[in-house]
Amino acid sequence: MGPRLLRRAVVIVAWMAWAGCATGQSDDADVRDTHPSDVDSETTVDGGCEPPCGAGETCVRGRCMPATCESGCPSGQQCCSGTCVDVRTDVDNCGSCGVSCAPQGDSCYAGTCSCNGAAACGAGRGCCVGMGCIDIVANPEHCGECFNACETGVECLSGTCGGSCETGCPDVPHGETACAGTACAISSCEDGWADVDGVVGNGCECAVIPETEGGETCDTAIDLGEISDTTAGETLTAEGAIIPSSDEDWYTFNALDVPETDCDNFYVDVRFASNPDDQFAFEVYAGDCSTSVCAGDVLFTYYTDYTDSTTVPGEVRGECPCTAANTEGRNMCHDTTKRFYVKVRRASGTTGGTCEGYSLIVTNGVYSTS
Repeated sequence: MGPRLLRRAVVIVAWMAWAGCATGQSDDADVRDTHPSDVDSETTVDGGCEPPCGAGETCVRGRCMPATCESGCPSGQQCCSGTCVDVRTDVDNCGSCGVSCAPQGDSCYAGTCSCNGAAACGAGRGCCVGMGCIDIVANPEHCGECFNACETGVECLSGTCGGSCETGCPDVPHGETACAGTACAISSCEDGWADVDGVVGNGCECAVIPETEGGETCDTAIDLGEISDTTAGETLTAEGAIIPSSDEDWYTFNALDVPETDCDNFYVDVRFASNPDDQFAFEVYAGDCSTSVCAGDVLFTYYTDYTDSTTVPGEVRGECPCTAANTEGRNMCHDTTKRFYVKVRRASGTTGGTCEGYSLIVTNGVYSTS
C-alpha cells in the first residue's frame, strides 16, 4: 500500500527589454548610415545608451544593436546561436543556451524560469498571465496553450481540440486511444500506469503503486490484527490507493470483547482518516465474506455499550449496565467478539477521481455512546 507527496515556491522580478531602432532608421542624424567597419571599432558596452540595452543587444554609438559573437560577448552574456544573450534573464535561453521558459514560465530570473513570480509550472501545465499554472493538456479553456479555448462541447485531448473518430484520436501519455462509438477513449495503458479520471486528453495519468501481497479479495484480505475494548481502547490503521479505478483493497481484523461484569466497553468503529474529495467508500462484512453489515459508506459502528428500554416496551437493549448473572431489568454481559472484513473501493456514482490514496482507521473502545 502506498502514500503520497507535495509542494514548492520562489520569487521574481518583472523585466522589459528595450527595443532600439533598426539600422539606417534612427532619428539621430549623427548615427545614420553607420559603416560596418566603424561599428566594429566603436563598439562599447552600454556606452551612452539610455536606457541600457536589453538581452541580445549591445550599445553602438549610443544605439542598441543586435550583439553578435564575432568579437566576443559583453561581460555577463553568452553566445547562443551566433547572438550574445544574458542567460540570467533571457526567457528563450534561461540558464543556458536553448532553454526556453515557455510554456512553463513567463520570465527568467537569475537563470531560473518562473511563472508569475513563483516556481515554473510542471510538465503538462502552462504559465498563464494572471492565472498561474494551468493544465494545457486537457483543459478545454486553455488547450495546448493559454487562453486557447475549444468550441463548446469539444474536449481538449493531449493539448489539441477535437479528437473525434473523424479527425483521428490523439497520442496520449502512457496509453493508447481508440474510437468508442463516435468518440475517442483510452483503449489501453502502459504497464505501471492507469487511467482514473476518465479524461482522454491526459492519458493514463496515475502510476500504479506496488501493493502489499494479498488484499485483492476477501479470501486474501490483509489481516490488520486484533483490537480489544480495553479501557483506553485500541486502534489499527491502513493506507492504500485504488488504482486502477476498478481496484479493491480488502482488510480483516478481529474485534475482541473483553469480559465485563458491569458495563461493556465494546464499540467497533471503522472510518476514513483521509478520503480526498470523498472519492472512496467501504463495505463491511461481519463473521464471513457474505454477511454485509455496511454497504458503501464512510463510517461504520458496531457496539453494545449502551442501554435502551424505549424501543420495545418491556425490553432492555444494550449492555451498559449488564450483569454476569441473570438479574431482573438488566441484560447479561455477553461476549460479542467478532471478525470483520472491510472492502475499500471507489465510491459508486462518482465520475473520475485523482491519483491520491486513502487512509483507514479502525478502533474498538475508543468511541462510546455516552
